[in-house]
Order: sequence, then C-alpha cells, then structure tokens
Amino acid sequence: MALNRIDGADELYIGGVFGLNRPRLIQEHKFTHILSVIKYTLNRDEDAFRDVEHLSIDIDDMEDQDILVHLPRMVRFIDNGLRHKGRRDETTPVTPPPAPAAEPPRSSSSSPRSGAVLVHCAMGKSRSATAIIAYLLWKYPHRFGRADPAGTAQQAVERALHWVRRSRPVAEPNEGFMRQLEMWWDMGRPADSDDAVEKHPAYQRWLYRREVEDAARVGRAPDRIRFEDEAAAEVAGGNAGGTATAAGAGRSGAGEQQCTELRCKKCRRVLATGPFIVPHQGRGAGAERSGCPHYFVEALSWMRPILEEGELDGRLTCPNAKCSASIGRYAWQGFKCSCGEWVAPAFSLQTSKVDKVVTRGNQGGGGAFVASRMAALGIRMPPRMAGPPTVAPPGAVVDKSKENL
Repeated sequence: MALNRIDGADELYIGGVFGLNRPRLIQEHKFTHILSVIKYTLNRDEDAFRDVEHLSIDIDDMEDQDILVHLPRMVRFIDNGLRHKGRRDETTPVTPPPAPAAEPPRSSSSSPRSGAVLVHCAMGKSRSATAIIAYLLWKYPHRFGRADPAGTAQQAVERALHWVRRSRPVAEPNEGFMRQLEMWWDMGRPADSDDAVEKHPAYQRWLYRREVEDAARVGRAPDRIRFEDEAAAEVAGGNAGGTATAAGAGRSGAGEQQCTELRCKKCRRVLATGPFIVPHQGRGAGAERSGCPHYFVEALSWMRPILEEGELDGRLTCPNAKCSASIGRYAWQGFKCSCGEWVAPAFSLQTSKVDKVVTRGNQGGGGAFVASRMAALGIRMPPRMAGPPTVAPPGAVVDKSKENL
C-alpha cells in the first residue's frame, strides 16, 4: 500500500513519496500535516495540499547522516499535528509538546485526534520509519521499555520498530539511524525545543567523536580537542547547587559514594576518576579483565601539552613535572587492546604504571562532591561549585598526595 496507518489511537500514517502523487488519498484521509523526511515541496496548486502544514527535512538515507539532531523538531511537528485544532499560520510559534504520556487505549473506539499526520520519505522504509519510531519512543515510553529497569536502549528501539512493522512490514531504518535512535532513548528523548538534542552533552560528545573519526580516516589529528573533564566542569557549573553533573561525576543528595581513581604509581598523582574511565568489552569502569594491560580513559586536560603537538599518536607521561614518568600512549585512530576490542580514539594508561584506588567521600549537596573529583584532576571549578571545605573525621588517614597538584 502507498500509505499505512500506524497501530494505535493516533491518526498517524507512514508512506513513500508515491502516495503524495495521489491527491485523492490526501483528501480521503484528511491530512492536516505532512512531514517529508526528504527534500520535498508540496504542489500548493492542488486543492488537497492547499491547507496542509508541511515540514521538509533534507537528509539522505545513509548510515553516516545525522538524523538525531532533527528528531526534536520532527516529533514536535508530529505531536502538534495530531493535536491540530485549525490552520496555524506559519509565523505562529509552535506550542511546546506536553510531557510524554502513558500508553493510550489501543482500541479504535478511542476518542479521535483532531489532526491527521502523514510521515513519508522516498520509499516509506528508513527515514520516515526513524521519525515515527522517535515519536513513539517519546510519546509512549512505557509501551517500549521505560517501565523495565533492566531494559536496554536497543531493546526499546527494537520494540518500537516491531510496533511500526505491524502496520508497515517494510519499515527498516538503516543501522546508523538505529544507533541514533538508541542514543535518543538513552538521552531521555529530549524534545522541549528544536535544538534540545544539539544542546545535550551526549550529542556533543558523539558529534566530536565523528570529527575525530573523520580526521583519523585521512591520517591526521583532529582540528580541535575536547577535554572531557573540562566539558564536565562546564556542565556542572551550569547547574546551580550541583544538582546535576556530567558523565555521572556526582549526584545530588547526601551519603557516601565510591569513586575509582587511577593514580601514577611513582608519584601518586591522580590521572583519571571513574566517570572518565572508558569501559571496554562490556565491563564497568575500572573492572578490567585479568591480564588486560590497559585502562582506557577520555582525553583529559592534563594531556593538553602532549595532544596539542598535533601528532596522530604518541606517548603519555605523568603531568607532575617532578615525575614525568611514562604511563601510557594515545592514538587518535585507535588501536586493538590485547583483550580483543578495538578502541578509538584510544588514550591508554598501562596497568603496570598506575594504581586503581577506590575512595569514599561524602557527597554533601552534590556540587561539593563534583568539585572534589574535578580538583583531583587539577580542574578549577566555578566559585559557586567549590562548596565548603571537607573536614576529615578523627582518626582518618588523609591522602596528601594531591597537595602538590
């Protein structure tokens, strides 16, 4: 069929471009909104399209295309279309969508929506399916796995794809789009504004990794270097009181929290903390396989003098000027760990050169905990994030190895 109605209470349809060549279908279904996930212009001379609101997203059906950044705008357009109560002038601001709702009744006898939306691409297979899956994940998260704490993003996306295939069996987003939908789920499906994804730290990290991959592919270091500890400090500084932090560096609320630190064996300088240790082979941060000679970490600001030399790969040395011990290596193009996984970009600390230390600290209100973790890496936090000084309890052993940072 040229068009298929997505199972559920919504008047939401999916199709290919050929369906738009049949104005009779547009009139029969009384479409109020059409989303073209392809470069497309409606023929406004046709009566069927004269009063239809239209949004065109120009994107190719290729795995390396960035469809993620467009998802908030697309789901907002779909949601506004399904809640349509009359022709909206193009200059009228789009009303922000409500909070995602629980699963609606699936019966066809449910109260009908005010609008009808058609989402199409060239074949109604990949791009349009991606947009509809994103909408379903955003609007009905409980239907696809948010209520299941053990569920993964991949499982949620697969369930949503299966839901679409009940109506459109040919639906099949390309692998790149599927991975981006998984990111969309993990990010919490941000859609409060059209640039909600663009502002998200996870998207910025992903976008930067694409830049690094593109540069490494042509045999050069990236033009800009993103130091994850500095990026986390900026995000933490933007959250007054430290109620939210980047990369899991700390969380609001009182109580103790474990923190993994990697320290130089020679001088005890802290080189990385748990949030910046990269797990590989499905292991948690710092939980390396027996015999694995590497701890992989993010690019951190203490590496700046080395990385800004612009080399594609090289050695990492301890940032303590009185030590300068060789502690690992880096390779923008990545390398294969002896445990079998390819890591790219790769910033490796040798397990024989560093010690893994698990510490406990009182979080306080969250901000103080973040400040202490950033301070361990030599990052100066904004004044409002500094927090009160930490007083060691009587009899505690105080680690003074950080006093010379």
